[in-house]
Amino acid sequence: MHKYSQLLTLHRPRLKACGVGPWLALCLAVLVFVAAPRHAGAAPATEAQVLGWDLPLQRLDDPAGRLTPQEVLADTATAAAPAAGAWQPLHQPLNAGYLRQVVWLKFVVPPAATPGDPAWLLALPTYLDSVRVYQRDAATGAWTGQHSGDYVPARDKAPVRQHLFRLIPGEVALVRLHTSSAVQFRGTVFASTEALGAALAAEEGVLGLYFGAMVALLLGIWAATAVFRTRSLFSLAALVTASVLHVLNVRGYLNLVVPAAWTAWASHAVGIGAFGIAAVLAWQIREQLTRGTPYRAAHRVLTGLAVLNLLGTVSAPLGFYPDVAWLNLLSLVVGDVIAVALCLKAIHLRERAVPHALLLCAYGSHLLGGVPTSAVMTGLVQLRVDVSSLWQFQALVFTALIASAIFIGMVQRYRQAQQSKDRAIALLAESEHVLEDRIEQRTQELFEAQQSLKMALESERELREEQRQFFHMISHEFRTPLAVLDSAAAQQQAFPTPDLQAQIDRAHQIRRACRRLTSLVDSCLISERLDSVGFTLQAAPVNVAALLEHAAQLVHWSPRHRLHLFTESAPVEWVCDQALVRIALSNLVDNAVKYAREGEIFIAAKKNDAHMLEISVADEGSGMSLEVMGRIFAQFERGDRTDQTRGFGLGLWVARRVARLHGGDITVESQLDQGACFTLTLAPQRMLRADS
Repeated sequence: MHKYSQLLTLHRPRLKACGVGPWLALCLAVLVFVAAPRHAGAAPATEAQVLGWDLPLQRLDDPAGRLTPQEVLADTATAAAPAAGAWQPLHQPLNAGYLRQVVWLKFVVPPAATPGDPAWLLALPTYLDSVRVYQRDAATGAWTGQHSGDYVPARDKAPVRQHLFRLIPGEVALVRLHTSSAVQFRGTVFASTEALGAALAAEEGVLGLYFGAMVALLLGIWAATAVFRTRSLFSLAALVTASVLHVLNVRGYLNLVVPAAWTAWASHAVGIGAFGIAAVLAWQIREQLTRGTPYRAAHRVLTGLAVLNLLGTVSAPLGFYPDVAWLNLLSLVVGDVIAVALCLKAIHLRERAVPHALLLCAYGSHLLGGVPTSAVMTGLVQLRVDVSSLWQFQALVFTALIASAIFIGMVQRYRQAQQSKDRAIALLAESEHVLEDRIEQRTQELFEAQQSLKMALESERELREEQRQFFHMISHEFRTPLAVLDSAAAQQQAFPTPDLQAQIDRAHQIRRACRRLTSLVDSCLISERLDSVGFTLQAAPVNVAALLEHAAQLVHWSPRHRLHLFTESAPVEWVCDQALVRIALSNLVDNAVKYAREGEIFIAAKKNDAHMLEISVADEGSGMSLEVMGRIFAQFERGDRTDQTRGFGLGLWVARRVARLHGGDITVESQLDQGACFTLTLAPQRMLRADS
């Protein structure tokens, strides 16, 4: 039967390590980061210069946002225009944090590499709402402006995702910035069109490799999610999807394809994406590290962070994103801190050490990359490396590590499940063996029960037959002594006589009939008593001679027989159940009177060599064969004289049961035509105490 459990081991699928894909994507990301230029162009330094680092840059704040190019360059205030204030020199690209005011920048465009060629300004980040560049027209002296930003439809600006402006070499250029996102400006001035084209091609190639790696990783995660359908994979897939969409938007790709009527939403999408990523990250940490664990406080905090960031997504379209952007950055840090603490706790407890070590690296790197990113976004520090590129690389590393941790954890759980399955199959095989043994045992028990039931049914049939025969014989046998009684009484009534001997004979006849009825009743009732639960002998000292005299009265009342009683060798008293022994002796003597021919009946008692009381009853009847002697003691057995005797087969059966209850037995010796001798032996019994 255990062959069914063996079938389970024929085909055992092996789950291969699925972490190779994420690590390939990570290696590709490293190559992308190494190959990426350190600023917006790959051209020589003389043809590509960064504002603030390579070219002098000045800043002027415009809280009211009403200044014009003439006014920001005016030295004194007029009635129409207030004083512009003092210009502040910058020794690095602009990084002012989240401001609501307009910021002006001023720089001098370097000379062209080739006389007559224009210069180009390529500005980042792409998510600035409004960027205007002003220069004086050489012919008219009037200020002319070029407009770009998220609020400007794609058809009204340069067909690139960055902010691109044509500059007049050697002239002063003013830049007017206004955005609801972080106020940053990283501008690179290219002295030639060829240098600009090379820089754009290099940057797009790097981003193409980056998005290729991210999309490959994303497709792999979504495919694994569709196959395995786990919450951790689904949350990771949602996080990576949100990250890819946010990078596309931050890099300006969305602004290139969005319809003109929806241009403003390209700007709102930056804030929505920032809060959305924070919400999905909190959810991902919760699903990965706290679901189904005792860390309920951390689970609730992460849930609160997810809800808080979801609510924060409405801040961008409602116009107060700069006021709450710090909550987004803070929640990212808090989520990473919780994740790192949970990973350290799991490693300390040795719970899936390898997956949690990878998760620790993932969330630790995300925290280490998130802190400087937050500091740069809020304007606290300035890095020479593009923080957006740093964040993109960190997101790819983070995704690859999380995916690897999840897949390695799945492999470990699969192996544990396989081991549990093997143990279960072994236990199943063992249980099947046990079940087979139990089935065999139960089958045997059922067979025995069937046999017992069959025997019980057979016994029931025999019992019913015995009862039928019993009541038939009782109805017949009880009529005989009753008929004798009735006949004797009728004769005495119809023919009264003064003859004393005749009256004595009739009295003997009546007493013998009554004794016969008593013997029949005792034999019928003694069987029920002997079969009762808790039956015990009522042992007491009994006078042996009186016991024999009582049984011998049956012979005295018979006119056909003469009694010979021998009690000289018998003990005076014997401990036995007097009522039972009297019934047994009466049955033996009654049989001798009934079955024997006219003649002598001998009753003798003695103590034999085995120290048992031995009582013999012998007659001079016709005797019996060996075959009859073998069955004469059975219940309802009347030997081979059923056609001419009045018994019904209970006397000898009851007598033997009484003898055996006293530790003895009844034996018979007989030959045909030579009479029979029945010997009853009784062992001495222990008398019951008075308190029992």
